[in-house]
Amino acid sequence: MRADLFFHSTASGRLLGVALIALAAAGCKTEKDPDQPTLLGAPPTTAYLGVEYYYNWGAYGGESILDYSLTNAPSWLALEDTSNKARQGIIMRGVPGLSGGNRGEADLGQTENIEIVTTDGRMAGFQPFDIEVKRNVITLDGANLKEGESQASEDESEERCAVPELDAGSYSYELQKFTDEGAPDGTESVTYPTKRAYVKVNLDQPSVTEVKIAFELRSDFDPTACDNDETDPAHQDCKYSRANTGAIIIGEDLVALSDELNHPVDKEGNPLEYVEYDTTGNTVTSGVVTLKPGLTECYIPFEVVDDLIPEPTEVATMVLTEVRQGIASLGNGSVEVKANLSIEDNEPLLSIETVNGGSRDTINTETTREYRAILTGDRKTLFRAKLTRIGELTGVVEDETFEIVEKNAQGTYDPIEELVFPLEQDEITFGVRALVYNNLQDELDDNAAPIGVDVNYQAGRAGYARGESETLLRLNLNRLIEPLVWSDGFMATDVALGHEGRVFVAGYLPGNNQVQVRIYDQAGMELQIVDVTDPAITLQPSDVFLDVGVRTVTENNNRVNRYEIAVAFSSDQTAPGAPVGGSDAVTALFHYDGASGNYLPSWTGNNIFRIGTPADDSVRWVGINGTTGYVLVGGETRGAWNNGAYQGGTDSFLARIDTAENAGALEPTLAWTRQVGSSGDETVVGGSSQGSLALLFGASPMTLDGLGNVGPYFFNGNTGESPTVYQVGEDSSESLGDGLYGGAGVVLVGDAPYSYRFREAQPEDAGTENAEDEIIRSRLDNRAGFVLGFNTSGEPLSAYTVDDAGDLSNEFLTSGVRFEGDIVVSGNTNGSFVEGQAAPVTGTESILARVDTSESGVAFRNWRRQLAFEGLDILDLENYRDDEVVALVNRNGERMLLVFSPEGELLTPITP
Repeated sequence: MRADLFFHSTASGRLLGVALIALAAAGCKTEKDPDQPTLLGAPPTTAYLGVEYYYNWGAYGGESILDYSLTNAPSWLALEDTSNKARQGIIMRGVPGLSGGNRGEADLGQTENIEIVTTDGRMAGFQPFDIEVKRNVITLDGANLKEGESQASEDESEERCAVPELDAGSYSYELQKFTDEGAPDGTESVTYPTKRAYVKVNLDQPSVTEVKIAFELRSDFDPTACDNDETDPAHQDCKYSRANTGAIIIGEDLVALSDELNHPVDKEGNPLEYVEYDTTGNTVTSGVVTLKPGLTECYIPFEVVDDLIPEPTEVATMVLTEVRQGIASLGNGSVEVKANLSIEDNEPLLSIETVNGGSRDTINTETTREYRAILTGDRKTLFRAKLTRIGELTGVVEDETFEIVEKNAQGTYDPIEELVFPLEQDEITFGVRALVYNNLQDELDDNAAPIGVDVNYQAGRAGYARGESETLLRLNLNRLIEPLVWSDGFMATDVALGHEGRVFVAGYLPGNNQVQVRIYDQAGMELQIVDVTDPAITLQPSDVFLDVGVRTVTENNNRVNRYEIAVAFSSDQTAPGAPVGGSDAVTALFHYDGASGNYLPSWTGNNIFRIGTPADDSVRWVGINGTTGYVLVGGETRGAWNNGAYQGGTDSFLARIDTAENAGALEPTLAWTRQVGSSGDETVVGGSSQGSLALLFGASPMTLDGLGNVGPYFFNGNTGESPTVYQVGEDSSESLGDGLYGGAGVVLVGDAPYSYRFREAQPEDAGTENAEDEIIRSRLDNRAGFVLGFNTSGEPLSAYTVDDAGDLSNEFLTSGVRFEGDIVVSGNTNGSFVEGQAAPVTGTESILARVDTSESGVAFRNWRRQLAFEGLDILDLENYRDDEVVALVNRNGERMLLVFSPEGELLTPITP
């Protein structure tokens, strides 16, 4: 900007004359007017207390050397006394809070419309600007540390204090001892090594003065915060109470300085003069750190005690309490600044495994099984571990259902209090004995024993190992210790598990072939016999299928669980229900009545819903949806469910039955049917009613999808009247035994003269014949089992082969069940499925195997069993909460339930 200055004088006329003469002498030559004085630059808009504010203004213009001045400037801001004779411009500087009167925080805030003015005496230029003065904020970086390990050290820098040497020291204190009950039992003098660590103090801007900051270690540890109504602060229930879990004990886990003679040094061995400690108390927890002028980063060293006590990761706090000298602020609000210090323990870790490396098992009551206890981590002394039940024992009469034992010299087992690991031994064997127990009245499940380290007992005790996880071993204590059989000749044909551990067995009673569902608890005690058909009606023998489910419904404005059973079978008799033609599909639905403790019929009348075609319809599967409760019935038909739907031979069908309310009563209605078939004979092996799906699994010797594929197929009946069929076989030699569905997709179980592997397409395969994922088959000399995974659109996801070691025999798979993320399958072999086991002399033997879907190769996920019992066939497999595989079997015409552990051990021995 420009302002002209006019000076009045009596000589002004003479001056004008002289100027005219000079102009004439120059031959009337014109001269350009000088530029107006102009300031160059834009000063910083932010300044900080205690930090030098500096700006070098540039300028040009004017007829002579420019002069400068500030208007409306804060008292701390000034211009230098001299101007630059060689170059136009001026230096502006100041230190908020110090220069201009040492006003301190009174200089905080924003000053607007400050003006710097420059003039040559005749013309002037000026420029306005604003400056906001802020606090010079101190922050603190926390640290995540591990006992016995050095912190990652920073590099040296001119802006930092000297980086501390992370050397070792030692620290002594009196360790509280406890009785087995946790009462104080004297103290023990201990000395443990320490490792130096630090937190970093950050000053936002370099100060012109020294900044001294007081610091202090703090913790939430409170010895008066006790458990179990204890009041003695020295008691284990106080010092290591729930409230104190995760809290560092300053003076035991952490100290600012272990010894006055162990003052921190830099990497050259020079004492760190910028940190001072308050050593007046028994434990050093505080001090002062000094940042010299110009530094913005400094360190507060402290020491982590490397003790022998098992602890969770614990936390303390480093606190900057006040600025003792200099102008700086603890945070924007001038309060304390805090940063967390977390310390991970380094005591050896204990893990427990079965002999096959698993972390869960099932054992029978009144039996003992051995397990491996493994210690990992560095140690220099003997270590112990005390095991206990994790969580509260509920549902049983007894105080405990297992005990920890050790084999003695005589080969029997004695109870032990602790596992002991000598210095050179990191693996020991111990046993768990399952005790006989009695469930409370409403408890039907087996008792589960999650076993882990007794952290309450071990807290504060030196020489004990940490648990790798809270639960190291989960044991299910099985009460069904012999096969469940039926002395009255009941022919069980299907089994399901649900409703708080209940076992549901469907079948028929010889004589009149009355259809029943028998319900048991996990000990095999009968709870109820549900008569599906009237005992006065005589039926032909038929396989009975069932499914159980639970869904949430509204009753009396309350949301409650509704437990249900769906039962389906085939009948060509005139009763029950109204016959349609040939053999029909008969369905019944039951629900649990809490008042009576029994399952009761759900539908009006005789609770029977009979559907079919004029020809024979054979039920092969039933399912109940867990959301709306609709029932799905799948099977095979030689008739037409819909006009023109019958293709010839045996077709597959799927029917959905809804339940509707009519005048306060529940009635079944046929919602839809789907029929898929060819001129050949289709077979149905199962289905799924999970979520929004209505899946049916089957196989066909003909092509159904129009793409030329044959063999196994599936479809979703909920997608419409003409569902898309996903046929995934290669030829008719692929026999389907079972189909499953879970969150991971569809799984088809069967056998064929092939081995299988899954090939996942890679990005570089784009545009080639390998651009899509595929299942690759290789011809074998004998049949082998397959487990093939697909998504619900028929795209392959996985492929596994179940075969004997040398492909010397045939394996046939007929059933499968999901189990702890894997698939357990069953079937038959005519050779040595288990390597080294003798092949059957004649016929086949039943087999059971776990297919590791993670392909980890670990033994507990890759076991196989061959049951050397003549005439034994596995009909169905079920999963009991990933603790047991329950198998319905037929042995020479006698039906029975068997139980296997997660690693395939038969828990219900069969009499030879």
